[in-house]
Amino acid sequence: MSIQSLARAVILGAATVLAHSAIAQNYPSKPINIVVPYPAGGASDFAARVLAKDMPSLLKTTMTVDNVVGVAGALGTNKVIAAAPDGYNVLISSPLEMILTPLAISAAKYKPEDLRPAAFLGYTSVMLVTRKDLGVNSLEELNALAKKSTDKSLSYCTPGLGSLYHLMGEKLNQLAGTKNLHVPYNGFPQCVTNVVGGQIDFAFLPIAASFPGFVDSGGIKLIGVAASAPAVRFPKAALMKSSKGFEDFVFSVWQGIHVSSKTPDDIVGILNKTTYAALAMPETKKTIEATGAVVFEPMSITQMNAFHAREIAMYQAIAKSINLQQQ
Repeated sequence: MSIQSLARAVILGAATVLAHSAIAQNYPSKPINIVVPYPAGGASDFAARVLAKDMPSLLKTTMTVDNVVGVAGALGTNKVIAAAPDGYNVLISSPLEMILTPLAISAAKYKPEDLRPAAFLGYTSVMLVTRKDLGVNSLEELNALAKKSTDKSLSYCTPGLGSLYHLMGEKLNQLAGTKNLHVPYNGFPQCVTNVVGGQIDFAFLPIAASFPGFVDSGGIKLIGVAASAPAVRFPKAALMKSSKGFEDFVFSVWQGIHVSSKTPDDIVGILNKTTYAALAMPETKKTIEATGAVVFEPMSITQMNAFHAREIAMYQAIAKSINLQQQ
């Protein structure tokens, strides 16, 4: 590289840094759009609306919730990736659309590395529920019924092809030697509605948002939790890992805020600081934890990046273990 070329590169780099610094100093100067890649009524939507209520006082701006539904969360995710990397379009994220959808759906033209974390909000265990009149009370009874149902397979619904809940359903089939039928939806609301209505036999649901209320009301039956320890919300529920052959059947789902990978550190730092400040508010934390979720301790940018990388590797390994194919 010539001296002239090197000088131009240095000047360009310095100009970019200065531009990013100026943007961050004025951030936020307009409303922030919180993109939820699923329909209203689900766990992601719940988290978005809690933050949209409590974060504006810290950021000194308004926040709107934008439900961008379709392609197992890919449409909303792509909207954030395609937007200017200035922190005004943020994604309420989970491993579902962030990591698993690109593995399962060819139309999702992005990689997990196309986004970066600004904060991890909390995590929740996953419960196995059935329609109330299916007539089973345990994982063993569900698997026995599935093996008997040779004329018509039992059905389970998920919020989309390639979602964690799809992987869990197929892992259950693999471990139990069953052929339960997967019925994917664009989000959880219709899935839950159809389990309650009896059109779908069972589902894996996060112990979060409004879903525990369906168990409390008797609309669906809880038969197991895919966790390593009893769930705070349902401490008496059986652990699936206690069933023979399911000793490693342990899953949890995190939620976070992700932005374009090109977003400057200064802006990510502001989002990080204000998000964790909101989560520290007693009412905010109480609202989230009342659903059964556990709020994360604050993470630095370095810690978030390391957690993000570990999650990508773990879920890619799960997908490979069940031979998940792109559709």
